[in-house]
Amino acid sequence: MTKIKNKLLLAFILISLIPLIVLGGYGLTTISGSLESASTAKLSDKVSLYSLEVQDFLKNVSNDLFYLRDSVTLNSLVNALAGDDILNSSTAVKNLEKDFLAFSKQKKIYYQVRFLNADGMEVVRVDRNEGESTIIAKNRLQNKKTRYYFADTAKLGHGKLMISPLDLNRERGEVERPLRPVIRYGTPVFDKSNKLQGIVLFNVLADNFLEFLQKEQKGKEQLFFIDSKGFYYSNPESGKAWGSPADLDTGYNFAKDYPEASSMVMGNTSPQNVKVAEHIVASSPVFLDKRKSKLLGTIVNVAKTKDVLSTVDTFRNIFLLIGAVVFLATLFLAMGLAKSITSPLVYLTDATMNMSKGKLAEPIAVTTKDETKLLAEAIERLRKSMIILLKRKK
Repeated sequence: MTKIKNKLLLAFILISLIPLIVLGGYGLTTISGSLESASTAKLSDKVSLYSLEVQDFLKNVSNDLFYLRDSVTLNSLVNALAGDDILNSSTAVKNLEKDFLAFSKQKKIYYQVRFLNADGMEVVRVDRNEGESTIIAKNRLQNKKTRYYFADTAKLGHGKLMISPLDLNRERGEVERPLRPVIRYGTPVFDKSNKLQGIVLFNVLADNFLEFLQKEQKGKEQLFFIDSKGFYYSNPESGKAWGSPADLDTGYNFAKDYPEASSMVMGNTSPQNVKVAEHIVASSPVFLDKRKSKLLGTIVNVAKTKDVLSTVDTFRNIFLLIGAVVFLATLFLAMGLAKSITSPLVYLTDATMNMSKGKLAEPIAVTTKDETKLLAEAIERLRKSMIILLKRKK
């Protein structure tokens, strides 16, 4: 009977275990996959949001630039320059200074608002420092003819826009201290005869959005802002920022820190979400124009895989624990059922063996209400019949 009990036990376990494995495995795989996708998508959503924040901050700069280019005061100065009217030029410069000053105070995001003549000399310049806008005196104005942004703007046609890379501002050829990251927007200005008379130039203070990215550093994730070559605009380790040859030339670079991910992230014009080594890397490009043709850089979020997928691991552990508890409960239940079925059979077997040895005194009875009870009643009738036969022989 022990063999029957084992067979029954095995049957009960298999009947319960197979669905448990199949359904549990499916549920574990499906839910784990969903949680993993949600966790990694969360990283992508973050960098996409940060990218939109930067783009939203810069979206109106070109409109502001064209507004000043077309202003009455600037056109008055252009006409005076075109006619070599020194007297009117002096008055026009003063009026333009007032307009630029009011504009700087109103907008608050421009470090410098400038008009440079066709020779690259600053004619009007308003700087904004520590919340104050100031007209720069004539003796402090500089010639920027040799700077790339002047040449790039001066060669453009009417209505065209120059947007520079994000880099550190320089004064008289040297990187300004404290560091002042800027993006320059420029557009040429022509007179009525379509002759270049100068350019309008903005220096947009990038600290406005770089500081925002620094504040968004949370938990164990690392948030970077890199250029197309992998040099850092923003890094949790401030000493690694501005490592390009055009800036501080320290050489610190995303490609050196994360070589496995660099080829998939740097300069890519579409969002990425990749697993490399022990990390999950999510990135989103930042564009400077509505057509998404000019890439400013890429915002990158790097997190350790074990940290990102900690909720998945927790779910798996809980799921497996519940599965183990269900299996053990099923095992104990199966053992109880097998015992309840085989115990009467063992009892009847022993009773039959005793009858074969002539031990007929003990009545045979079971408490079950199934076929085993009918078998017990038949054996009991047989016992009584054997007793009667034995009495007759005597």
